[in-house]
Amino acid sequence: VQPFSDLMKQTTGLDGKLLYKDNAFEVARKLDKGELQVGVLHGHEYAWLKEKYPKLVPLMVAVNVHRDVSAFVIVNKNNPAKTISDLRGKTLDMPEGTKEHCRIFMEKHCADNAQQNTKSFFKTVSKSKSAIQAIDNVAFGKSDAVLIDTITLEFYKEIKGPAFSNFCRVLGQPRTFPPPVIVYMEGGVNAQVLDKMRDGLNNAHKLDDAQDLFKMWQLDRFLPVPNDYSKTIAESLKAYPLPAGALKTQVME
Repeated sequence: VQPFSDLMKQTTGLDGKLLYKDNAFEVARKLDKGELQVGVLHGHEYAWLKEKYPKLVPLMVAVNVHRDVSAFVIVNKNNPAKTISDLRGKTLDMPEGTKEHCRIFMEKHCADNAQQNTKSFFKTVSKSKSAIQAIDNVAFGKSDAVLIDTITLEFYKEIKGPAFSNFCRVLGQPRTFPPPVIVYMEGGVNAQVLDKMRDGLNNAHKLDDAQDLFKMWQLDRFLPVPNDYSKTIAESLKAYPLPAGALKTQVME
């Protein structure tokens, strides 16, 4: 938390405090009430909340070195499964630190199940402490499938390329999500402050002091909001709509 405050001061000249205990729904509520000035959301969360809070505006997006936010299901090359549905009743590993967009992806593909959750869809859902070990387990037949993100997949290929190419494959087509986004409420932040934040965040990756923080967050840099971000958000909302009753149960007016 403290390194972020230092980075914000260094890049924008502004004092700031990072809060991390609220979920996306609570962040949006507090932005709307003026209790927060800026928030950070997953791209699919912004898609969920934009309809209820039309004045919620993207400031910058956060990207990894691969410029990709995708979810992958990895199986052994000899596994006959062609789709996630073919894994019903099998074993799945969701390693510790599995990204939220990966969980959303998997829950969507388990939605044809009577109870509509991963634990009832699969025979067992394990939680390996290491994503690398989880992929190894698939490669050597100890587990049927593992759920990972782009960064994990590319890192595994980098350090264990032959193991992946010889024993593993991606099941089906990965789903790409909008990148995480820094947001504010229209009219809630002074325009000059917003300009300072844009300029500072846009150049933050160039600072030596920021490298450890970016590495810890698995980020490469912050970028201006892409011109097609609204389209990407709309596509995300269509593919992964807000879970029924989520706003009613999680946002208390």
